[in-house]
Amino acid sequence: MSASSLPIARGAYVGIRQDGIEKEYWTMEKVKAEGYTIQKWDGRTKFVILDRDGRIIALFAGQPEEADDWDEVTRQASEALSQARTKCTFADGRLVHARGNYPTQGVGSSFGGGSKRPGPIKNTVRNARVLADLCKHPAIRRIAGFGSVMLATYAPRVHLKMQRRLRLLYERYPILRLNFDNSIYPAAHFNFGPNAVCFEHTDFANDPINWCHVTALGDYDPVQGGHIILLDLRLAVEFPPGASILIPSGVARHANITIQPGETRQAFTQFCAGGLLRWVDAGFQSLKEFGERDPQGRANFDAELDEKTRTSVRYFSRWDELLEDLREAAKPNPSFPDLPEL
Repeated sequence: MSASSLPIARGAYVGIRQDGIEKEYWTMEKVKAEGYTIQKWDGRTKFVILDRDGRIIALFAGQPEEADDWDEVTRQASEALSQARTKCTFADGRLVHARGNYPTQGVGSSFGGGSKRPGPIKNTVRNARVLADLCKHPAIRRIAGFGSVMLATYAPRVHLKMQRRLRLLYERYPILRLNFDNSIYPAAHFNFGPNAVCFEHTDFANDPINWCHVTALGDYDPVQGGHIILLDLRLAVEFPPGASILIPSGVARHANITIQPGETRQAFTQFCAGGLLRWVDAGFQSLKEFGERDPQGRANFDAELDEKTRTSVRYFSRWDELLEDLREAAKPNPSFPDLPEL
């Protein structure tokens, strides 16, 4: 497939909402019956998925190569989520939702869903305290930092775009805070489990050319279940506890294979809402406010949306140009001629 065929909405700030998706679990039997390729993975060895044009569209990052203690790190992270789950309270929409039937809670900065301006993801006072403690946990922090480093290493153009936009956002709104001082991602979700297995879905409100960082946690047999299913590629990959992947979750349909009875699965994810970047590009205002305050400026903004959509896939580095992109991104004032809006 080509990245240009991904369901990116006009302007490339969000994905196109996928309607009519049934909320049902994918079993191993269903994956086999559908003829999907089932890929073995040890959760350590890194590999990328390229589109037909050689662009890197997904990364199976595994774990840090130099970290001999990673099994212990992720065990501690899993234990921290289990303890936090008992301290949080969950609204019905956080227990049964489009992604699955498991408790989940977000933390960080976002924009969308009817809100008038960017702000912290809403939580009760009690939940906010629990989530803040989770973000301070050394094991969670290490996992978050690893995901951010992998984004910068394998998607340097995407990383640079997010870095530049978010720097402007945080300078403008000091009330907004990063979850982690070692991660660029503005938001995170804790999928507490014990059965954090996803239905087919896309996280369409996320920046569509960005990668969501997902780390699987818990105690389950990755050969028997827990796989990440990439439906557009008709591919299911083993996803062992402790491993990390980075996928464009805003446009890539994905799900999990169910785990076995008595097993537990959790997940920690990091992401960037596309609305945050659009807010910055629109002059720190909603599109409605933009049109009311500056009709011509809004018209000029709208006139560029189709070109932004067409060129958005250029943010995915080509495999054979990755080193060149990394060298450019490391410069004091990096620029990419084919991405004038970066």
